[in-house]
Amino acid sequence: MTSTGSADFQVVIIGGGPIGLVSAIQLGQAGIKTLLLERRATFSAHPKAAGIHARTMEVFRQIGLAALIREHGEFSAEKFTIAWMTRLNGMELGKLTLGANKAETDLFSSWSPETMAFCSQDIYEPLYAAELKKYPSIELRTNSPATAIHPDEDGVTVQYTTPDQAPQSVRALYVIGADGVRSPTRNWLGITETTTPSFGTSINVVFAADLERYRAGREYSMTWIVNGDTQGAFGWRRRSDRWSYGFECEAGKDPADYTPERCAEIIRIAAGAPPDLEVKVLSTLHWRHDQAVTDRWRVGRVFLAGDAAHRFPPHGGFGMNSGIQDSHNLVWKLIARLRWNAGDGLLNSYEPERKPIAQFNGEQCLINTRRMEETGWLLKDPRALAAIETPEGEPLRQKISAAVPKQREQLFSQGQQFGRIYVSNAIIDDGTVAEESTISTYRPTGHPGARTPHVWLQDSTGRTISTIDLYDGSFILFAARDGEAWVSAASELAKQLRAPLKAIRIGSPGYAQRPGDATWESVVGVGNTGALLVRPDGHVAVRWSTIPGDPKGALGAAFEQLLDIKLDYRAEERVAS
Repeated sequence: MTSTGSADFQVVIIGGGPIGLVSAIQLGQAGIKTLLLERRATFSAHPKAAGIHARTMEVFRQIGLAALIREHGEFSAEKFTIAWMTRLNGMELGKLTLGANKAETDLFSSWSPETMAFCSQDIYEPLYAAELKKYPSIELRTNSPATAIHPDEDGVTVQYTTPDQAPQSVRALYVIGADGVRSPTRNWLGITETTTPSFGTSINVVFAADLERYRAGREYSMTWIVNGDTQGAFGWRRRSDRWSYGFECEAGKDPADYTPERCAEIIRIAAGAPPDLEVKVLSTLHWRHDQAVTDRWRVGRVFLAGDAAHRFPPHGGFGMNSGIQDSHNLVWKLIARLRWNAGDGLLNSYEPERKPIAQFNGEQCLINTRRMEETGWLLKDPRALAAIETPEGEPLRQKISAAVPKQREQLFSQGQQFGRIYVSNAIIDDGTVAEESTISTYRPTGHPGARTPHVWLQDSTGRTISTIDLYDGSFILFAARDGEAWVSAASELAKQLRAPLKAIRIGSPGYAQRPGDATWESVVGVGNTGALLVRPDGHVAVRWSTIPGDPKGALGAAFEQLLDIKLDYRAEERVAS
């Protein structure tokens, strides 16, 4: 185990939201001594960040959280529908369904072993906190807000207060700022943001009410409401039979003016219910509807992740999902630095890999938001919608109905989720042109920097598994069917590496492909003796189309660049000569 030296902890995480908690779980699995500081005394009581993308579920599958999410989630992702209606009991204007038919679900299955899941933050934060108890190297301190950080060349001093308001400080080798959109960590470091103009302030209300007669059997996962009185969205929680309604605060109004009584009135109007319908408001949350990406993601030994590094409009659901993937990218690199003797240059790859993804996701979420305006949402003059429920409103209803299919990329974003390709010093380019995905269509590729394509395999018992099920936090060398020499080379090099490395030959016993599937070689773009070196985060580090004359040397040189290290993997050859 790597010593912390004069530091109390190897890593301190500021912020115990989903990004901080999942980061701590990954560090705990590697035995990294970590302190997680959370300012709140209890975890989130408000449901938010509920749409968990398939790519995020792959990350959770790798670190052992996917089954937990499925068990406690709200909906099956096999069929998820968003509808647009004039009111909950009004006229239907259009709808979109994810997984509407077998051809669609079969396509998704060819892209990933996981599907989207629906589980909100108030459910999964306590689950993640409970998971932390499995790892003795992790300490969680709630009701303990960080108050300052002082980075220096050797580490970071983190100041915080205890639940009884006593000031404390600890030393860490590294700090992750996962402390949300108002990130004190970002502000202490003086990191600026590149922002776009705000769309306003959104208000989300969680409530209990008997809306069954207004829903009339339509079990839509989300229902957008478009009329002259209110524009917003209903969400329904199956397990608790609770509802939410989100809408925009009127321009120039203080969100605090939206009292429970006023919110209940707006909800009745959106449902098409009479004024005497009982609506019990349980909680409200308001937030700025805007987009921003921080200009720097690293300052010395301090890193930003999640909402501290970026925030997006909600249309497409890339906020929390991008943050989990920030964490997955960063944490293995910190482990490599602390445990595998990797150089500091590896940590420099975090920002160039994740920042362009955040910028792309933010731009696409803005596109999604502007498309939503065509459905009547965010219309600055609601009077234009006043006739939508009358015979005279038919042209407007048709216009909105025609705009609904344009919202497809919000829901069908597999290409955006799976298809982005990293470029950094921790990726070795092979000189080929990358296969580009669209927003909705994922084009599997083994190009360096890409998320390694999922392929179904059959183990020695005939059980079907995904290549993603083989990820265990190590580097994996996937060799083609005639790549036995790769396996031998990896076995030899592993003796000189501190980083864990395992080799698997696709097509060998225990790793056979299913009959009728496209060959692994054709999917990733290599020949019968080719190979992929896959990083612990599932992205391709190096691709060899054929085996070189010295596979061990090629692997060794690759690791030297990827981990910013020097290896003595040629020692045996020097002795032999």
